[in-house]
Amino acid sequence: MKKTASFILVLSLLLAFIIPAEGGLAAEGNLLFNPGFELGSTEGWYPYGECTIEAVGTEAHSGNYSVFVTDRTQDWNGVAQDMLDKLTVGMTYQVSAWVKVAGTGSHQVKISMKKVETGKEPVYDNIASITVEGSEWYRLSGPYSYTGTNVTNLELYIEGPQPGVSYYVDDVTVTEVGSAATWKEEANARIEQIRKRDAKIRIVDSNNKPVSGVSIDVRQVKHEFGFGSAITMNGIHDPRYTEFFKNNYEWAVFENEAKWYSNESSQGNVSYANADYLYNWCAENGIKVRGHCIFWEPEEWQPSWLKGLTGDALMKAIDARLESVVPHFRGKFLHWDVNNEMLHGDFFKSRLGESIWPYMFKRARELDPDAKLFVNDYNIITYVEGDAYIRQIEWLLQNGAEIDGIGVQGHFDEDVEPLVVKARLDNLATLGIPIWVTEYDSKTPDVNKRAENLENLYRIAFSHPAVEGIIMWGFWAGNHWRGQDAAIVDHDWTVNEAGKRYQALLKEWTTITSGTTDSTGAFDFRGFHGTYEITVSVPGKEPFVKTIELTKGNGTAVYTFTVDGTDAGNVLYGDLNQDGQVSSTDLVAMKRYLLKNFELSGVGLEAADLNSDGKVNSTDLVALKRFLLKEIDELPLKR
Repeated sequence: MKKTASFILVLSLLLAFIIPAEGGLAAEGNLLFNPGFELGSTEGWYPYGECTIEAVGTEAHSGNYSVFVTDRTQDWNGVAQDMLDKLTVGMTYQVSAWVKVAGTGSHQVKISMKKVETGKEPVYDNIASITVEGSEWYRLSGPYSYTGTNVTNLELYIEGPQPGVSYYVDDVTVTEVGSAATWKEEANARIEQIRKRDAKIRIVDSNNKPVSGVSIDVRQVKHEFGFGSAITMNGIHDPRYTEFFKNNYEWAVFENEAKWYSNESSQGNVSYANADYLYNWCAENGIKVRGHCIFWEPEEWQPSWLKGLTGDALMKAIDARLESVVPHFRGKFLHWDVNNEMLHGDFFKSRLGESIWPYMFKRARELDPDAKLFVNDYNIITYVEGDAYIRQIEWLLQNGAEIDGIGVQGHFDEDVEPLVVKARLDNLATLGIPIWVTEYDSKTPDVNKRAENLENLYRIAFSHPAVEGIIMWGFWAGNHWRGQDAAIVDHDWTVNEAGKRYQALLKEWTTITSGTTDSTGAFDFRGFHGTYEITVSVPGKEPFVKTIELTKGNGTAVYTFTVDGTDAGNVLYGDLNQDGQVSSTDLVAMKRYLLKNFELSGVGLEAADLNSDGKVNSTDLVALKRFLLKEIDELPLKR
C-alpha cells in the first residue's frame, strides 16, 4: 500500500505540470507548481491578503479543478504563488491565467507581481488587466520583465474585482520569453531561419552540360517582407520626399486620403482625387499599397454629416460607402483595414447592433475577393489590450467575418522593450493569422534613443514568424503627425540617427553577393526571401540579366539558365509533383516511380535526382525520407 500511495503521489505531481492551460496540456516550460490545481488542492498557492482559497471540482476551465477565491475584503485580495526561486533576473516571462467571476456584472481582473528589494519600498507591477462579464471564462495575459538587485520577495497574484466578489482561477502559466542579454542573438538566429533560403544558380550550355567559370552577380531588388511607410499629399510634390520614399520603402498606405471623411465631406459628394493621385504615383514606382480605412469605429472620426444618421439612413450610407470605395480600389489596394479601432469605439455598433461589424467584412469580401481584409487597433503591442483584441477577433470569426490579417499599431512613447513586444506578438500569433505592424513610430527628443527603439521593434518583429510587414507612420519631420521627435528624417532632409539605423537594417536584410560557377556549373548563395536580379557574364558573350523569386520553402531553390540567357527550368529538388513544396506526396510519387507505376519527366525527373548522379533510384528515395524526417537539412545532396 505504501508503494502504491507513493506512486500515486509522484503521478499526481507529474500531472500537475502537464495538465492545465488551453485545451488540456500545460504550456511548455511552465514554471508554476500545480498551475491548474489538478492536485485537487491549493498546494503551492496561498491567499493574498484576507480571503479564502479552495480547490473545487464544480468549475474548471480545463481538467477537473480550479481554485475558488472567496471572503475577499479588498480588491487586491486573491490567490498567489511565491516566484522568488522560480524567476531569473534579466529574463522576460509570459504570464497568463483564466478567470471566471461568480455572478453577473462587469468586473476588472488583473495579474500582478509584487517585488521587494532590500531597503526599498515594494513595487507592484500590473502584468495584465481586462474587464470581464460574470459567469464566463476569460483569459488574461502579459509579459513581465524581471529586474532588480537583492530581491527578497517576489509574489505573483491574481486580483481585481470589488471586495466581496468571488471568482475562479485556472490554468495559470509562467513561461520564458527570452533574456535581455541574448535577445538580439536569438532574434538574428530566427531571422536566419525564417527569412532566408538556400539558392543555386545553374548555368548550362545548349546540350544541358554545366558551364564553369561564369560570373554571377546577385542583387536583391524587392523583399517578400513588407517594409513601408504612410504617404501623404502634403509631401508628394516635393522631389526630396518622393526620392526618399522610393529608395527606402516598398509598401505605402495613405495617411488620410482613403478615409471616409476625406472622400465624402458632404453626403453624396464623393471624390478620390487625392487617393488616386497617390496610388498612381505608387503604381508608377512599383510600390504596393494597403488601404486604410473603409470605416473608423470611434465617433470622433466620422464624417460630420454621418453623425446625425440612424437606422435605415445610416445603413444606406454604410452600403453606399462600401459599394463606392471598395470597387474603386479593387485590384489596387492589396489590403483593407475594414473597420479601424473597434476596441476603442462603438459608433456603428451602438446604432445598428454588433452584427454590423461582421457585415462590413462580408460585404467587403464580396466587393473585392482578392483584397486581404484586416482588423487594426492600438494598445496591442504598446500596452495590455492584446487579450481583448484576441477575444474580439475570435467573435468576428465566429460570426462569419473572414479576417486575413491582424494589424497592430505601434505608436511608442516610452522605451521599446523587444522581449515585451515579442511576448505580445506571441500571444496574438496563437490565432494563426498573419500580423502586420501597421503604424510604427517612436516619439522621443533623444534621437539616439529613437534609433535604438526603431531597431528593437524592427529586429524583434522581423524575427517573428507571424509578422509579415512593418509600416512606419511617416518619416519626415516636416509632415510627421507626431512632429520632429518621431521623425527619421529632419526638417532639412538630413537623415538622422534613427533614419540611419533603419537604412542599416534594410542593408543588413538585403542580399547582394557574387561569384563564379563551379565545375558543376553552379553558384550557391543563401538569401533573404524576395525578388532578385541575376546578372550572368559568360566569357566571350554578352552578359544577360534574369529575374527570380526566392520564396519560402524547404530545400534549395534551383534556377537553371542556358548560356544564351534562356530559362532552362527552375528546380526545387524533392518536389516531384511540382506543387512548390516538398512533402510526403512527393515521397509517394518517388516510390510509385521506382515501382514503375508513375511517370516522371522534365523538371519533375530532375527534381527526383537528389544526389545529382543522373538517375533516380533507391538512394534518392532514402535521401527524400531523411529530408522529410529532418535528418538532413537540404537537397540536393552535396557531392
